[in-house]
Amino acid sequence: MSRYIENPNRWVIVAECYSGLVRKGVDLVYKTVSDHYKDYLSVFTMDNVEQEVLETSNVILIGQNQSEMVAKLIDRKLITPCTKRQGYSALITDSPWNSEKQLVVIAGFDVRGTVYGCVDFCNQYCGYEVYKCNRYTNCMVVDYFDTAFHEKLPAWSQITAPEVEERGIWTWGHTIYDYRSFMDNMFMLKLNELVIWNDYAPINAEDIVNYAHELGIKLIWGFAWGWGTDCNVSAKLDDASLKQLRDDIVAKYDREYANSNCDGIYFQSFTELQTAYIGEKLIAETVVDLVNDTAGALLAKYPDLHIQFGLHAWSVKDHTEYIAKVDPRVYIVWENCGCFPFEGEFGDVGDDGAPGDLEATRAFVEKITVLRGKDDKFGAVLKGMIGLDWTTFFHQKPGLIIGQRTDRVVKERTYTQNRIWKFRQTNWIRHVENVRLMVQSLLKDKSYMNVQCVIEDAMFESKIYLPVAIYAETLWDCRKAGMETVQQVMKYPCVTVANL
Repeated sequence: MSRYIENPNRWVIVAECYSGLVRKGVDLVYKTVSDHYKDYLSVFTMDNVEQEVLETSNVILIGQNQSEMVAKLIDRKLITPCTKRQGYSALITDSPWNSEKQLVVIAGFDVRGTVYGCVDFCNQYCGYEVYKCNRYTNCMVVDYFDTAFHEKLPAWSQITAPEVEERGIWTWGHTIYDYRSFMDNMFMLKLNELVIWNDYAPINAEDIVNYAHELGIKLIWGFAWGWGTDCNVSAKLDDASLKQLRDDIVAKYDREYANSNCDGIYFQSFTELQTAYIGEKLIAETVVDLVNDTAGALLAKYPDLHIQFGLHAWSVKDHTEYIAKVDPRVYIVWENCGCFPFEGEFGDVGDDGAPGDLEATRAFVEKITVLRGKDDKFGAVLKGMIGLDWTTFFHQKPGLIIGQRTDRVVKERTYTQNRIWKFRQTNWIRHVENVRLMVQSLLKDKSYMNVQCVIEDAMFESKIYLPVAIYAETLWDCRKAGMETVQQVMKYPCVTVANL
């Protein structure tokens, strides 16, 4: 007698491998399905699964398009592969090894696509599609939630890839209370870049970078190139001071970041002002000279260094001809480009709920995206989430350990910030269609795009609040209507609606 047929409805996972980033996806699927499936869920790799297992079991198959078992299904035209980076195809169909069994396929174009398929399978399918069984017409019957994976699964298929390639979060390091949980939640939203701004590199920088890489997240360290809370009076823009600033920046990178195994650096300078001048110096012209001089010195020593320039549009919007001269090796990441969601806090969204001058903002965005040509290394920072409490802010000192706080602090701080999220989520729901249109404007005529969102002191390590999920899904797919995105992510098991 076969040792595999004790349960006639047995489910197994067969994965390309059980290591690296794929392992994260397999673990997520295992935990999620185990919440529904009352029997033991076995995991095999493609190179050690026995034919008898395939013939007697329902199978969840996880792998890249080129993995052996997935490639065979593609050759037989049983599945249609996704052909775009970070994308995947997913399908629930009859098993090719036994027509009385079912097969769930999660096939990624690449390794990231594979794990993103796992994430969507857990959020989208296991979050709500799996409950669309034929036995009950509503969810008032308790058994409605207990039949998943114990009766025939409802159909599901999709082929999808992100429209924004780099999808990130920008935050201050001292407001990360648990860096592992913070990045775990990024993983659950398919976000793949984290910019951590700090006055000094934390002493646990290597640990943070390594954990980010385990989740397929790029880690970018941010520090000032002349930025300050009072840069309108503190910035010294004479030639000698700017040269000294350049030398100090290069020395700081050498000392604190060069050996951190990070994926790049991000900086801001003296552009966060609602004026075009500091003294008699035109900000747009002066900052370009500093950036090009400093970036040139860094890239001469570290030619593969990825550099992001966080540029505030307020001070340079009328002088973009200077900004066009920024070294093409530097990625410009634009901030404060106009109406919601570019402004901080509520931006220029008034009490009447008007989103501001959307058309003027879109026209400006479409101008700057091609300012240095269609192939420009371009990015943007969205706002409108929770920000710092600047009334209590003070700069950090050297020697900070990021993301190591007690559960008590996290719990108490989550309660406090939840009250703020209640108002933030109202704005994101109200203006979700404007967010979608703004992302479309960013993508116009661009093959590559980097979008980040400022999420500061938001207790993201504790809960995935609705606005962050809306933001992440809009970057993945800005073609569907905004309210469709809201309705989708509100069903995710991992998402929290504030004050509910």
